[in-house]
Amino acid sequence: MPTSTNTQSSSGTASSAVPEFPPITRDHILNCSYDSWFPKYRASCIKSRIIPLSPEFIEYIREDGIILADDDGAEPEDDEWESAPSTFRPPVEEVDSDSDEDSEDEEPRLPPNQRFPELHQMIKDKIVELGGAVAPKLNWTAPKDAAWISPHQNTIKCTSPNDIYLLLKSSNFVTYDLEHAFDDCTPTPARNNFTSVDSTPPFKPVLVLRSYFNPHTAMEFRCFVKHRNLIAISQRDLNFYEFLKLLRPDIVGRISQLFNNKLRYTFPDGSFTFDVYIPEGEDEPLSRARLIDINAWAPHTDSLLFDWRELLEMEVPGGPVLGVVGGDDVVETDGTSGEEEDDDDDEDDDGDFAPELRLVEKEDPAAFNFSSPQYSAHKLPRDVVDASLAGEGGMRDFARKWREMTEYRENVANWEINDKD
Repeated sequence: MPTSTNTQSSSGTASSAVPEFPPITRDHILNCSYDSWFPKYRASCIKSRIIPLSPEFIEYIREDGIILADDDGAEPEDDEWESAPSTFRPPVEEVDSDSDEDSEDEEPRLPPNQRFPELHQMIKDKIVELGGAVAPKLNWTAPKDAAWISPHQNTIKCTSPNDIYLLLKSSNFVTYDLEHAFDDCTPTPARNNFTSVDSTPPFKPVLVLRSYFNPHTAMEFRCFVKHRNLIAISQRDLNFYEFLKLLRPDIVGRISQLFNNKLRYTFPDGSFTFDVYIPEGEDEPLSRARLIDINAWAPHTDSLLFDWRELLEMEVPGGPVLGVVGGDDVVETDGTSGEEEDDDDDEDDDGDFAPELRLVEKEDPAAFNFSSPQYSAHKLPRDVVDASLAGEGGMRDFARKWREMTEYRENVANWEINDKD
């Protein structure tokens, strides 16, 4: 397991050197995959279903263009989207002579319901099981950057397989899971002379469907664990909410309760981060914290209101806690989907130091981010989206119009220059 001994490699005189991350292993990344930890902590999570993905599905997600299912009832309900066909239909006319040879070689791509029918039907069934509305993600990442293209009011809510396909194929975040999840990982060391260095389990992509709900984003928090000690908590929504000040003790208490009773001695790694959502309580200000995600202790995890340097330098009182790792005797087995109330009795916290909770302050320049839509850097012009939905013919028509427009502007610019001469 990675430890902080890395920092000893630098010379003793370089006391001001930037602290280094422990080695990031493939094992650590896989331990943070939803299908790895959800079965153990399901009673503390949102109701979820996990679907293993076939190579055909992964190939479909990686392909350019958006081809949606054409089976009955798969069309989005939003009238705004009815004008864009959901499937690719090979153009019958207007094929340029230069592309005749290429078009003969390319076979029309099938819609998802014909390409992987069993998986398509399974997705349908799981949506029904979860109440008719779900929020999708892959092993680590949700397609939040593609919410702008969703027919459900700028959310990742999905009520049909087509909603899911549209989000996944439009997301850059999802591409990270498939292409870059293990970037910067160091080889997993052999456990003994008979164990191969490549003994790490293979990566198996999964589709996670969680029962959809509309959270109050002010109550989402990212928590940082170092050597099995909860050291820091950050607000995730970087906007100022005045009411959070009064809830500080309750926020720290609920998160500490979840960590100490469920995560501290059972997660395989000693250092990691986890995200929680804390709903409003009935008889008290806040209900128990719900585990949303677990993320790697690594530079690619957003540290939000903290800086990774200060987290790495932060000392843990009493040194690292070694404890039990991944014991099956503490696995929660309620036999259901995680929506039941699991009594977090006050078997309570081990009396450790209180983690630092950082909230966005009113004076903070970033306290009012309402004018800057989240993930706006990942959005595309609506014309491009509509052209992609229309298939190859739509993209060809869009390219032709774009070429005509740019040529027109160049001609106007040249005319203005010549006129001045």
